[in-house]
Amino acid sequence: MVRRLTVFLLFSLILLARPALATGFSASVDRKQISEQDTFTLILRYEAQAGFSSPDLDPLQQDFQVLNQQRSNQFRSINGKTESFTEWTLTLTPKRTGQLTIPALAYDGEHSDPISIQVSQVTDDVKAQQEKEFFFDISISQQPHYYVQGQILYTEKLYFSVNHDNASLSEFQVTDARVQPLGDVRQYTTVINGQRFGVYERRYAIFPEVSGELVIPGQRFNAIVNNPYDRWDRGRQAAVVSKPIRLQILPIPDNYPQAPWLPAAGLQLTESFSADLDNWRAGEPVTRTITVTARGLPGSQLPAVPLPAIDQLRYYPDQTQQNEEATEDGLNGTSVQTMALVPTRAGQLVLPEIRIPWWNSREGKVEYAVLPAHSAEIQPARNSRAAADNPSVAGADRSQQTTPLSAALPGPREPGHIALWWWLLLGLSLLLNLLLALLLIRRRRQQPASEAEDTAPQLSSPAAWKALTQACRGQDAAAIHQALLQWANASALSAQPLVNLHQLAACYSEPAVKAALAELDAELFSGLRNSACNGQNLLALLKQHKPLAAAASTAEPALYPAS
Repeated sequence: MVRRLTVFLLFSLILLARPALATGFSASVDRKQISEQDTFTLILRYEAQAGFSSPDLDPLQQDFQVLNQQRSNQFRSINGKTESFTEWTLTLTPKRTGQLTIPALAYDGEHSDPISIQVSQVTDDVKAQQEKEFFFDISISQQPHYYVQGQILYTEKLYFSVNHDNASLSEFQVTDARVQPLGDVRQYTTVINGQRFGVYERRYAIFPEVSGELVIPGQRFNAIVNNPYDRWDRGRQAAVVSKPIRLQILPIPDNYPQAPWLPAAGLQLTESFSADLDNWRAGEPVTRTITVTARGLPGSQLPAVPLPAIDQLRYYPDQTQQNEEATEDGLNGTSVQTMALVPTRAGQLVLPEIRIPWWNSREGKVEYAVLPAHSAEIQPARNSRAAADNPSVAGADRSQQTTPLSAALPGPREPGHIALWWWLLLGLSLLLNLLLALLLIRRRRQQPASEAEDTAPQLSSPAAWKALTQACRGQDAAAIHQALLQWANASALSAQPLVNLHQLAACYSEPAVKAALAELDAELFSGLRNSACNGQNLLALLKQHKPLAAAASTAEPALYPAS
């Protein structure tokens, strides 16, 4: 009994004690866009044990009503790392419509950041359906135009006014589009004209893959309505279906530059170096990190930043890291490209300006994300400076470099004979290497064609196009290369079998297609891997521009599957 009392007292002292170190206090919400009289959740978190006190919630009363409040003290220990915090979970409802703000709240000398909440009126369509037990409210992001590969936000709300079981929503799929869920299904309550409703809400980001008409199919909700007067009644089946939505998707504008297609709400370039520009030295690597941040594009759709060739600089790129985050405004993608820069000699070095074009989908125009040019004075290599400071050492080094070469050459030591033997050996070595390289190239060009005839499955043109579509979605350059040639041969784009991308590029007159194929070829066979290859961009260009064989023919070739 005494031991239990001691433990209780120690625990109480921990709760009541104020931490000696600085702690954090933060606020977060589950939704930032709501309708009038919707409920939403506000979570206040204090990075320590708060004891029995609580934050002052009076500032919330101006624009919000607190419907419920819960508190929890938690201890966590994961992999030896201990975490202790206190959370207050509040259920709020707005008092008016418009742009409201959850003010900065204070606790124990710490302050949370304010949060903006957009409160909209309930639409007339929703009010007109409130007599129904179940009904849908579907909305999409309003934009001047919708473009191929551009983000379309889809919000679906299912209102219900009766108790039910076995609720299910149909799987959300859109033909010729990539769909990305924005979080899990949310459930909350709202009041419409004095009547309380429950709401299921789910949100998606839709990225059309082809231009033309895009059909977002109607969704189906099924449930069993309970009988409140008979607990033994199995209930009755209820179902409701939403109306489909049809949108016109525009292709890549003609005035867009010859570059990867990037339709976004915003795009930004940032960079950092591991060493100041004044401290670069020949032969010593410097890490350069370039980050591309896009609003309204997934990270997988962001291309690598093309790096200009510089005579006195070598690139050693690392693996590009691509990530994305689901927010209230859709997907925000990031691409982090890290590389080592090694100056090869001392002197003035200029890193040129980098400009990435992108399409502002909100304003309908081309804009550029820019990294400014940099100038650096490269210091001499450390070993060269030591040699210059000590002439005797430098002379010894030069003698050690020339003596073994002279001693290794046969014949007399006269300078003429030495130069003759050296050039004969060098010429013979180059000739042998050239013959070997020509033999390997000839075998490499012949081998894929023979293997394709023996082992590759003969797919139809539509089936090969579907395989190419899947490969482009996966952003695997090798898989895109294989599927691309298979589709081109299945579609008979050339009288002769196509075995490489150079032959395929000759089948098109459009410069954008040729450039995209060149980027894919660089991604596959360039040692630097600095290509801006993008499978989704290549797929859209192939769909938009016909090959020369199709353009010259009066009949429409079946190059793509019917959508």
